[in-house]
Amino acid sequence: MKKILVMMALTAALLGVPQAVLAGGVDNKQNLSAAYAGGPSRNGAIEGADIAAYNPAGIMQLKNGLTCALDAQFISTNYDHTTGGRDYGNENYPVVPSLFAIYKKDNWAFYGSFTVPGGGGEVEYKEGNIITRQVSNKLTGVGLGREDLLKNQYAYVESYDYGLTAGASYALSDNFSFSAGIRRVITEKKVDIRGYLGSDIIAKFEQDAQGWGGVFGMNYRPNKAFNLALRYETRVNLDWETKIPGDTNAMGRFLLQQNNREDGHSYARDLPAVLGLGMQWAAAPKLTVSPSFTYYFEKDANWGDQNGKVNHNAYDIAIAFAYAFNEKWTATWGYMYTDTGIDPADYGIIEQMSPPLDCHTLSVGGTYRATERLAFKLGLMGSFYVSDTAPADPASGAPETEYSKTNYTAALSMEYRFF
Repeated sequence: MKKILVMMALTAALLGVPQAVLAGGVDNKQNLSAAYAGGPSRNGAIEGADIAAYNPAGIMQLKNGLTCALDAQFISTNYDHTTGGRDYGNENYPVVPSLFAIYKKDNWAFYGSFTVPGGGGEVEYKEGNIITRQVSNKLTGVGLGREDLLKNQYAYVESYDYGLTAGASYALSDNFSFSAGIRRVITEKKVDIRGYLGSDIIAKFEQDAQGWGGVFGMNYRPNKAFNLALRYETRVNLDWETKIPGDTNAMGRFLLQQNNREDGHSYARDLPAVLGLGMQWAAAPKLTVSPSFTYYFEKDANWGDQNGKVNHNAYDIAIAFAYAFNEKWTATWGYMYTDTGIDPADYGIIEQMSPPLDCHTLSVGGTYRATERLAFKLGLMGSFYVSDTAPADPASGAPETEYSKTNYTAALSMEYRFF
């Protein structure tokens, strides 16, 4: 009976999914383009096809024509945590694509994009992690100190959210424009949990969800030197449908059922609403300064009863600089601070798999305009997360755990204006 209860606890603890390797809030991600990787402050931008995602109302400041861009981000993730006197690490190298298209004609414009607004990563702990160690402790029934009793600990989770957005922008005047769009979010997640306690236990499941949201924006350019912009993305309601693959063994299937993971059953984890504010200032003939503020409404989203406690909504504060050497070459650099609003003591199962730590991000990049119509962009970004510690909890079997991680991103873009 103890074996069953412990493994039920193990499965319950491991029902989480990883959060993305990208910059942004707890679930929402903003690292959608090479231009952002080269200067993480795009909320007030009025150049580049990627403003279809960051400042769709600012599209009206572009030249007439059809502009398309294909972006790819190559990301190196390094997750570490120290618990029970041992270090656990995870390294993965996902590739995240984005596609942007804008057609502008005088006072009207239409745009579309494919992005990854959430998820976007894989987490594999080949020797287990804080969750499996926590459950191993519970075998004693008295508290801490038996982290290795459960053998062959292993946890793998994969999470991708795909966003398809389409909308229109309209210029009321040369100075003021607005936009409205609709977004479809399609998500996929996979979980593979294994352990050995007298016999092999395999607990696997897959989940998917789909939802709709709106994207609205305003842009005001009082003169050539200043531009002000606002973007609001509504909450996307996501209800995760669960499927259990056939290779889940009898014990694993039983444990999943005991923890609300059955074929056709679901749980909520909405993609929160987002408010983005930005400014672009031509500080000098060749120098542009762009500050941004992005706010994530996690406390208003339905995250069910199996997730961590958000103490306050997450936010980003960022600034980027661009210096145009000439008509062909432009250099960019920037800084961003992210406050995720969750204390490690309040982490739920999802956050323990991939901790949403506060973060300092540094970036450099540049644009090479080969012709008037063709441009190539490069962005290099380092996200340095602030290590934090969750205290030991004898009641749950969780030893004291220090979380840390570092992500590096190299992003490339090719942009072309057809006419």
